[in-house]
Amino acid sequence: MTSNGASQALRLRWIARAATAVVVVGSATGLAASLTAADAAPTATKLKVVQIVKRKPIKGKMLATTKGKGASLYYLPKGSCTGQCLTFWPPLLLPKGSKATPTGVTCLGTAKFGKRTQITYRGKKLYTFTSDTGTTVSGNGVAGFKAARVVSGKCPK
Repeated sequence: MTSNGASQALRLRWIARAATAVVVVGSATGLAASLTAADAAPTATKLKVVQIVKRKPIKGKMLATTKGKGASLYYLPKGSCTGQCLTFWPPLLLPKGSKATPTGVTCLGTAKFGKRTQITYRGKKLYTFTSDTGTTVSGNGVAGFKAARVVSGKCPK
């Protein structure tokens, strides 16, 4: 083999190795990108959305949100809150696009709220009250709303 032929053979091996390296790196990059995309997608099947608290003047335990000290939660025994009502009584919603099951206490469920999902307790939709501050429970009895007290027993269907 001439030196020119040996150079040609080395060059071809180098090109083959470089091409193999590009394929391997490209595959690893694609795999890393797909793992990053999977990590970014919400995969949680359960999401703690409420906590049990004790607040005056409510006797016994009641529900609150899980952020900070938690906003007091309420429900409307009859009818529904729509239109102007929602200005003062914001619904407790799952994060946009979430398919998680709400947790924090038994008997939690969900109901449709437009394109979002509202949290329910014992079949009643949960709301916060805009006039509450900190850990107050000033919405109990206002416009027919009741504080969401913790109730034991079987969950309604």
